[in-house]
Amino acid sequence: MRLMGFELKKLFLRPSVLIALAAFTVFDFVKIDAAVESVSYLREDAVWERVYREQYETYSGEITLDKINALLEIYRPLEAAVHDLTATTRTDVEGTLTGNLYSDRNLLERYFVDPMERFYTARADAAEVVRAARENARFYESLGNAYEARKNAATARLYQGRRVTEFYYTEGYKLYLNYDFSTVLVLLLALYALSQTFTRDSECRMTELMLTSPGGGIPTVFAKIAAASAYLLAVSLWFSAVDFAGFDAFSDLTDAGGLPVYAAETFEEASVNSSLFAYSAVSALSRALGFWSLGMVFLALARVGRHALPPFALGAGVFLACTLAGVRWGYSSHGLLKVLNPYSAVVNRLLFGKTEFVNILGVPVLTWRAGLVCTALHGIAAALAVLFGGGSKLRKGGFR
Repeated sequence: MRLMGFELKKLFLRPSVLIALAAFTVFDFVKIDAAVESVSYLREDAVWERVYREQYETYSGEITLDKINALLEIYRPLEAAVHDLTATTRTDVEGTLTGNLYSDRNLLERYFVDPMERFYTARADAAEVVRAARENARFYESLGNAYEARKNAATARLYQGRRVTEFYYTEGYKLYLNYDFSTVLVLLLALYALSQTFTRDSECRMTELMLTSPGGGIPTVFAKIAAASAYLLAVSLWFSAVDFAGFDAFSDLTDAGGLPVYAAETFEEASVNSSLFAYSAVSALSRALGFWSLGMVFLALARVGRHALPPFALGAGVFLACTLAGVRWGYSSHGLLKVLNPYSAVVNRLLFGKTEFVNILGVPVLTWRAGLVCTALHGIAAALAVLFGGGSKLRKGGFR
């Protein structure tokens, strides 16, 4: 434990690491603000924001037919008026919400009509998926294809009872769930710190001294692994919290947190049924696991290096290769390629955002379950390589 505490101090309490952490945190907030501003019309138009807030008080909460009908009574005349593009373009039209007919239609369509329609029809859409999946299960069972029958039966159970009964603002969650910039910041901090975990001892010839110490063999290496794991988890979870806080501050995540995750526009086919807030926590933990697994690979590379630069470059190359593989196959139907790639746990919408299965000994397993297990196994294998990869002469208590 004393060795681990010493290694933690070397990782966390270095001025360069603390300065980089503070600078990256500020930079992440700036990028989040820019990401929200580049997409949200409410940020760039004060009139739209004012009108939206007024209407939101009326239509948020439980979805009822009265609210739907009241919304359509306003929207349908506007849609009819601007349909042939001959309506006036004046910005001071009496009786309008924003002063312009086109602006009224666009605001209501983007922020109320389209999302409320998607929420309202989610139950019917899910029921159709359940019906088709059960029909497919019976069909494949009649053909003797047990795997496809099980897969479709699992899909039917997953979608059974899905519905969205409340209407809240979800644009912030859509942006948050697709935000990846902070992964680069975590990567840089991980590479910078871990690439020097072993090489600093080699550069100052401390390695030779540690081999003669009772705790200088495997106990020291184990302490380095434990400290590096704590560092990776802490940094990853810190930036997950920064991301959530940033999007909540700039795009308001509070109201929609209780909605099911499939209420978010890009998660209609999600393979989990948790709330958006709960999924945010699951996503943060999954990302931490992915970074821990990759971090153990970085540590294994640093274990065999004598200087910090080669492990840093090799670690960056490993992450780049995983990223390119994730980009290439992340949105394809090759579920196994996602499962085997730790990058999928880092950018975990690739696993959670679609309902996909992999065939494991004839049993359909959701890609996110198989992916998290594979990512953990990758990390454990790399950690064992670090622990026992220092040569046959390294034993507990130094040379024997």
